[in-house]
Amino acid sequence: MDNHYMYQEIETQSAKEKLITGFRDLVLKKNFEKLTVAEICEQANVSRKTFYTYFKDKNDIMEQIIWHSLSQPFAELRKLYSLHDLAPTVIMEWLYQRIYEDREFYTKISRFSGQNSFEEFLLKHTTSMLGNALRDVDLEEVDKEYTVYFYAASHTTLLIKWIRDGMVVSPEKMASFYEKWTIPTWREICKHTLR
Repeated sequence: MDNHYMYQEIETQSAKEKLITGFRDLVLKKNFEKLTVAEICEQANVSRKTFYTYFKDKNDIMEQIIWHSLSQPFAELRKLYSLHDLAPTVIMEWLYQRIYEDREFYTKISRFSGQNSFEEFLLKHTTSMLGNALRDVDLEEVDKEYTVYFYAASHTTLLIKWIRDGMVVSPEKMASFYEKWTIPTWREICKHTLR
């Protein structure tokens, strides 16, 4: 029984990974907006039923890629930052470097804007992460909401500009911009932790 379950788990992971790989391959060749679920399934050599077992639509694949390759590891690095006093530039440089190394994919998916776009998903995940970071800070709720939105929106907009400009500024330089423009004020805000 255990071997059967393990085999099913391996098959499950394999189908999902095939869909993600197929999606990524197609995004590099084709306009994201014109990409269909049928094409993703054909590229991955899996059925539509299998597709809908893992994903709601093509935007869901994109969001899961963002979550697993950027948002989740970034959140883990931020935890390390707070526990071990890691320099913020190290964390931000990691993020920019990660995008830079996969620049063709991120350039293609950043071209689409509006509902369910890469930009919208970045804003959503960044807002959530920063909201968690300010959870225990002694600010009125409306102040927290607007502070989080300001930082999340400004960083998302800057990141999208960097990608769309062709990433001509190095990841290191982008991280230094972030540290210079935001970290001193963010630290000041975070000093007011609830007791």
